[in-house]
Amino acid sequence: MCIYKILCDSIFAVSIINQESSIKKRIEMKKVILTLALVFTALSAVANPASVVTTTSFGIESEVLSLDPVFKRKGEKLLVSFLNAEQVMVEIKVLDSQNNVIYTERVAGDLIVEKAFDFSKAFNDSYKIVVAYNQNAFEQIVKVQ
Repeated sequence: MCIYKILCDSIFAVSIINQESSIKKRIEMKKVILTLALVFTALSAVANPASVVTTTSFGIESEVLSLDPVFKRKGEKLLVSFLNAEQVMVEIKVLDSQNNVIYTERVAGDLIVEKAFDFSKAFNDSYKIVVAYNQNAFEQIVKVQ
């Protein structure tokens, strides 16, 4: 109902402007054409719902959800970076070779989770860095000699 009112108001405005200058006629005519295009688009979307929007939305969602944490080694440091698109609780742990927890941190609500670990003063051992969220766990082994 509202769409038809906009269209009728635009046509009424055109008939009033016909009595005035041609510049105003051109401007109002552009508005009428734009209004008709919007009405046509809205009616065609209602009559034939497009699955393209759903497909595109789903495709983007699945790509974002499949991102894994990035572990990058720079000398004696390990950099951990993770895009937390769902902004859920993320737990980061460092374990030694006997599975003793050396370090643990929980981060919630952050879009980007970043952490740097410096192993330059660590004892000679094998360390496991674990990033866990939503029942997914990713790990990286660092050997200090």
